[in-house]
Amino acid sequence: MPGLNSVMDSSLSALFAAQAGMATTGHNIANANTPGYSRQQVLLTSRKPDILSYGAIGRGVDVLGVRRIQDDFLLQNLRSQSAKLASYNEVDTALYEVESILGSVDNDFLGTQLNSFFNAWSVLGTGPANDNLKESVYREAVGLVTAFHTIDGSLTDLESNIETTIQSEIANLNRLLTDVGNMNTQILAAESNGEPANDLRDQRDLLITKVSEIAAVSVIERTDGTKDIVLAGRTMVARDSVTLFQSNYEMTDDGAQLVIQTQGELSRVQLSEGKLQGLLEARDVHVQEIRDHLDAVAKKLIDEVNALHVQGRTATSSGLEFFTGDSMHTIDVNTAIQADRQLIVTGETDAEGDLALAAAIADLSNVGLGGNGDESVSDRYRAMLIDVASRRSSYNFMVENQSNVVASLETKIASVGGVSLDEEGANMVRYQNSYNAAAKVISTVQEMYDTLMSMV
Repeated sequence: MPGLNSVMDSSLSALFAAQAGMATTGHNIANANTPGYSRQQVLLTSRKPDILSYGAIGRGVDVLGVRRIQDDFLLQNLRSQSAKLASYNEVDTALYEVESILGSVDNDFLGTQLNSFFNAWSVLGTGPANDNLKESVYREAVGLVTAFHTIDGSLTDLESNIETTIQSEIANLNRLLTDVGNMNTQILAAESNGEPANDLRDQRDLLITKVSEIAAVSVIERTDGTKDIVLAGRTMVARDSVTLFQSNYEMTDDGAQLVIQTQGELSRVQLSEGKLQGLLEARDVHVQEIRDHLDAVAKKLIDEVNALHVQGRTATSSGLEFFTGDSMHTIDVNTAIQADRQLIVTGETDAEGDLALAAAIADLSNVGLGGNGDESVSDRYRAMLIDVASRRSSYNFMVENQSNVVASLETKIASVGGVSLDEEGANMVRYQNSYNAAAKVISTVQEMYDTLMSMV
């Protein structure tokens, strides 16, 4: 038959359980604003009862442990979606910079220069031709060349900034992977007694989430509590063993190009979504394609103007190529024309009223050399601008949509494992009342002991 000792033991177990609950609640409240922290919960179970002839009498409560509340499926989904968002955002940022360099479809720097160049030829082609009109053509040509070179330099600076950011993110990724390996070691040591190291696991999961923003990862948890990180098909973290990345340069048809490799093996890495993949795509795909389009515009301008200009004649010579080069980086006005504006032709003869070639060059703004239906220089440039605007609009939409997906997942995770101060406040009152009630029982048992002793 249970006696006062059994009642006292049950009440003491209630005190200890309330203390554990209060300590856990206080820990939750203290970390309510800690990034990556998962709400913790005390696990309680009733003790095995005493079985008596008239029934079972309980013997109190045991604290089984403290668990952290987390949904691994939601967390992994958040990492995957965050990696996509980071990738889209880097491309969108690069396209925004390109738009800033080029201007809008209705107000763009190079387009204005192209129009001014062809307008100068148009004025020259309507005559009467004179030195001032040829000087105007030359000045507008120099302005157009300067515009091409300025855009070329700005795109080069953008590519350089992207490469600098890539190297910075590689260093950041290596640091995070190293921290995950160190955290595995700490968790392995902390859990040697069989109890989970909840706070260390939260810190490790936060590190892995930061890794996944740079490059999407797969996570494999071992039975000993450590986690392996698989990135780009390679196990980069296995317990405390960490493989790092580095940047290197490979020679391509376009010159030396930065690539990402693993240290030691020097194996080139094909990354999936994340900041690094977005930066590489922005540089190697979008900025490069826009550069190629602009080079094509410059080459078309050079070829078509030169094809007409060489057909002309001045009082002193036959027609020369008006432009030199074959891209926006190399385009320039012929040095001979720079020295002598009289070498700018207006017609196929040196007759004063022959202005046919000047008018034909001016018309290149509207129709290509192929005649009706052929794409003009201005058409090709405007098509490129529309393509840039379309890309930016598409990625801007993708960023907005993906941001909503990530925000929704973050809200779900917070509802599962986040700390609610209202809920913790209610728990605090509940544990306080439990503690007070258990203390009251102990005080009552003490009085019963005193009564019993006085009877002896």
